[in-house]
Amino acid sequence: MRLIAAVALALFFGSMPAFAWTEYAYLDQGVAIQFPVQPHAAKSNYDSTLAKNLPAMVWSAEDDHVRYRLTAIDLSKYPDKGANFLNEAAYALMREGDVLFTDFPRVYQDVKAIFGVTLVVDRMDGTRARSSLYYNKGKLYIAEATVLPARGDKDMTTPSRFDQTIRFPPDGRFDK
Repeated sequence: MRLIAAVALALFFGSMPAFAWTEYAYLDQGVAIQFPVQPHAAKSNYDSTLAKNLPAMVWSAEDDHVRYRLTAIDLSKYPDKGANFLNEAAYALMREGDVLFTDFPRVYQDVKAIFGVTLVVDRMDGTRARSSLYYNKGKLYIAEATVLPARGDKDMTTPSRFDQTIRFPPDGRFDK
């Protein structure tokens, strides 16, 4: 009985940080995503081989030696090229190092489904990044978690413990 109680406590306290994650809804960008701490927002430009100076918004936060970032890139001038931009961005990520893992995630099911691509890459600078890319309603979204080195730690390849949860409400509303 004590063993069961000890295991239950270990599981409960081991999962405590997950309770601290908060979802942030960005209605103007058509996306909601979880961060472990309050993210910082900044306007930016995104350059691609397909187009330069695309308007973008970037939200980033750092927690426990992991940098989390969401980039929303406006592709409204290129409504028929979303798949090209997504694949070009994924290809650029692949060229940063060794690809360890590739997956094709899905947000929602059935006709509301939005498919993307996820890559885990050991970068040439020694970091490991998990990136998920989606195209939806004229925007390219890149959600990324990059493991940063601890002070004095030369091994920066420890995988992150949590993935960000992203949503694209089909009706544009974020109420549950």
